[in-house]
Amino acid sequence: MVILVSVLAGAIGMLVTYATMTLGAAAHAGRDPHWYWVLGLVGLMPAWLIAFVSLLPTTTDGRVPLLSAAAWILSPAAGLIGVIATETVIREPARVTHDGSARRCWVLGAVAVGPAWVIAILGHVVG
Repeated sequence: MVILVSVLAGAIGMLVTYATMTLGAAAHAGRDPHWYWVLGLVGLMPAWLIAFVSLLPTTTDGRVPLLSAAAWILSPAAGLIGVIATETVIREPARVTHDGSARRCWVLGAVAVGPAWVIAILGHVVG
């Protein structure tokens, strides 16, 4: 059930932020590329949070399965690495072209959170 809710939240978040990105790109052509990048981050963030928080045990006396605990540790680490790596790409103006830069930056934002989300989902599937 958690996986279904997380995937649904991810799909809704990506659709809403894609529409916002498309409208924003048309209205504000000279906007900072970080704005579109953050939209990509925000699109998957609720889905990741649902999967990540639900990895926590429901009782305090139960042991957390090893694979769920590993996913709980590796997921935010992957998210942090993804954010740092993609922000580095956004920061270099030579890599962000003006042709389709809004869409590219939005995708980079989603790619930053994607591995963390997948690890959290795998924590549910395997654990």
